[in-house]
Amino acid sequence: LVVGLTVSDISGKAIANLSYDKIMHIKPVFIGDTIYARSKILNKKHSKTKENLGKIEIETIGSNQNERDVISFTRKILIKKKSL
Repeated sequence: LVVGLTVSDISGKAIANLSYDKIMHIKPVFIGDTIYARSKILNKKHSKTKENLGKIEIETIGSNQNERDVISFTRKILIKKKSL
């Protein structure tokens, strides 16, 4: 669910999802909970083989309606670089 909440901002623009890491289920989620997601970029790298692509590492944290974190994970995506 939390990954799905970030598709329009992050994954929808990706060429590929490369990996999901450091997945931590912090607290349980219950029927009726409202879930929110927030993400931040941890690292950016140029692709070694494709000049117009880059790899981005992102941390995403999901929280419930009480602002308690329920899940966190990092992921790496391959994305097209903005041309100048």
